[in-house]
Amino acid sequence: MRIKKIRAVNYRSLEDVEIEFNPYYNALSGKNNCGKSNIIKTILSFLTYDMRLFASFRNGPINYNTDFPYWKIKEKTKESIQIEISIELGKELDAGIFKFIKELIFKDDELSEKETEILYIKAEHKHDNSNTIIDLYFGDVKIEDEYKREELLNRLRGSECIIFHNSTENEPFFISQRRRDSLSSYLTSEDLETITNKKQQLESTVKKSLKKHQTEFSSLLGRLTEKYDVSLGIPNLNIDRENIEISLKEKGVEVSLEDWGSGTKNRTLILLNLMNAKRIQESTNLNKRLTPIVIIEEPESFLHPSAQAEFGRILQDLALEFKIQIIVATHSPYLLSHKDSKANLLLERDLSNKDKGSKLVNTEGENWYEPFALALGISGEDFGPLKPTIFSEKSDIILVEGTSDKEYFELLKDAKHGKNKLNFDGEIFPYGGAGNIKNNILLRFIKERFKRFIVTVDLDKFSETKKTFESLGLTENKEFMVIGKNETGKKSIEGLIPDRIFTKVYTENVELVRSSMENSEQGKDARSLFKTKVLEEFKAEEKKDNLDIFENFYPLVQKINKIFK
Repeated sequence: MRIKKIRAVNYRSLEDVEIEFNPYYNALSGKNNCGKSNIIKTILSFLTYDMRLFASFRNGPINYNTDFPYWKIKEKTKESIQIEISIELGKELDAGIFKFIKELIFKDDELSEKETEILYIKAEHKHDNSNTIIDLYFGDVKIEDEYKREELLNRLRGSECIIFHNSTENEPFFISQRRRDSLSSYLTSEDLETITNKKQQLESTVKKSLKKHQTEFSSLLGRLTEKYDVSLGIPNLNIDRENIEISLKEKGVEVSLEDWGSGTKNRTLILLNLMNAKRIQESTNLNKRLTPIVIIEEPESFLHPSAQAEFGRILQDLALEFKIQIIVATHSPYLLSHKDSKANLLLERDLSNKDKGSKLVNTEGENWYEPFALALGISGEDFGPLKPTIFSEKSDIILVEGTSDKEYFELLKDAKHGKNKLNFDGEIFPYGGAGNIKNNILLRFIKERFKRFIVTVDLDKFSETKKTFESLGLTENKEFMVIGKNETGKKSIEGLIPDRIFTKVYTENVELVRSSMENSEQGKDARSLFKTKVLEEFKAEEKKDNLDIFENFYPLVQKINKIFK
């Protein structure tokens, strides 16, 4: 089961919002009170029972008095509240609901044999506060019968199609749902039946044992037995009251979940919910098999940024691996999608404006950075050319100053270098000059985004970046490396190249060398072109297997290999 799209009109802060969801991972972001929770409420109103709002379900999932936008009430408008939701159902992965619709709702009606179908639900509540009108479509076919509509909605709300986890609450959100860590939540129906039978046998044995004690107790009461009936028993053994004790065992030390820190405990409960979703998806009981949608409020709660980054990677990988749709509401840049910018759903709301409704910000194309900029509290312009680093699939990264630096590093990955080969399978990314890494907030984010991180800087630019490195607590030759020789004209990566290559390029490009001496745009372009020609000559020598040209590079390679071993 996946949500394809929702649209809400005049529902709380959602005056007119339409959102298309990614099939797997989705990150709802934005400032407080921007409308994230209302998006979640929109989903929950159709797909589960919220016992705390039970009164509102008497007339449907919408209550005009509480749900109509407060700033429009004084306009005395007669507009209605409308909510629409499109859900993709799979014939196999959502067999329980799919079969229920085809065999019990439509029965003998002929429907197209598709592997997936769209269930479309539209609810409208008019200004006169009458009952909510709900329309249901399965594919192109409308379910006209009111009884069948109600049965289908009840089946949806009573199923486990939504698993909701609020990281800020200690107790589960829905009273009607089992506790997140209850034992029964992680047992199959067959196991539960076996346990129930054993439980009944145990209760019967205990009651027989208590029977003789009951007789003894009655004799002790004497004449009071004429007035009182005496019985001895035990409380029913309730499997739902029992919880799973989760422990980690490391080097012979066992630590209970209850002893873990709040962040670790929260993360583990979220993973348990995902495992539970996978269990439901793979149920052998066709009537119960479906693929739940997992909704998580603030998964970053209580976690250090580096742990947030790691957890963000895990959640995105599990969504794809399990083929389960995950929707997170987050303030963390580390929980935003780094796989698909369209999966980052940014909401904004201007309460000082007459139009106080929530708006969906376009995060495609050039606006990809908007959610990250908001979460980090920096200008979008500071991101420069860094998009490939944020959306990289790699877990390790080496940031280098320019494109020529990257090519030198790539040449060092060739097996012909033997023990001096650069053993690195991560991302080598040119950051385009020192100015793009002087922002310590942005550089910290990139550092935490990857498991292992190195940034290189030319010696002649080190003074510009030194304060940034110090503010982040970066250690030389561990998280940053200075490249070049402390000699005139050699304070960059080109300073590691043998003089004979420079001599040849100088001799063949005298006019270009002269132009490079100018302090102008033309001079800047000439210097860039000269670097390119040096690289080309270096590659020509490398193709001849003249590995002596790498002599000054090898000490640098050894340091990097030690970090990424």
